[in-house]
Amino acid sequence: MRIKQLLFMLALVCPSVVFAQTNALSGHFGIKAGPSITRLALSGVTTSVPKQKIDFSLGAMYQLRYKNFTVQPELLYSKEGGTLKVQRVGRTEIVRNNFSYIALPVLFGWIPTEGIALQAGPQFSYAVNAGSTYGPGTKNDMGIVIGAHYDFLDMLDKFSLQVRYIHGLTNVAPATATGIDLNYRNRVLQVAFVYNFYKKKK
Repeated sequence: MRIKQLLFMLALVCPSVVFAQTNALSGHFGIKAGPSITRLALSGVTTSVPKQKIDFSLGAMYQLRYKNFTVQPELLYSKEGGTLKVQRVGRTEIVRNNFSYIALPVLFGWIPTEGIALQAGPQFSYAVNAGSTYGPGTKNDMGIVIGAHYDFLDMLDKFSLQVRYIHGLTNVAPATATGIDLNYRNRVLQVAFVYNFYKKKK
């Protein structure tokens, strides 16, 4: 999946502001950024041991709300991959993976109480450095996202906090990985702070 396809999908799932107004829906844009804890889940025969690494994500989102339900497509730049402790002959090597993705999560949410939304949905990612040194072995990655969105109140009412877990489903093992029947899958714990562009109340 190429970047143009991701943008096209974002346009499809992001309704226009006019549509939202005429159908009694509410929607707004936001920008977001924050740290991530990333690692790889390994399977197969290998001497590598996965370790966690601090990465980051940043991008934009659009949240459409109808009553207690939301749809939230996002367009993100996300660093993933964690690190690997690799046993070589006579030495141990630390490999810091550098998986760079353009990611498109599409999250469906339910608001049990005002200010909190529980969210889940798919995430489609395109690796901009697939095949490079320390990059993933495949361009496309798909994952499942589950998390929560919290809107701050009072003086911080334009800000939100998001916490989510991303469970990668695609084998992203590079061709240079050593082992038998290797499978590398992304695991990400992502935290982000959001600035919301709410409409001014009349």
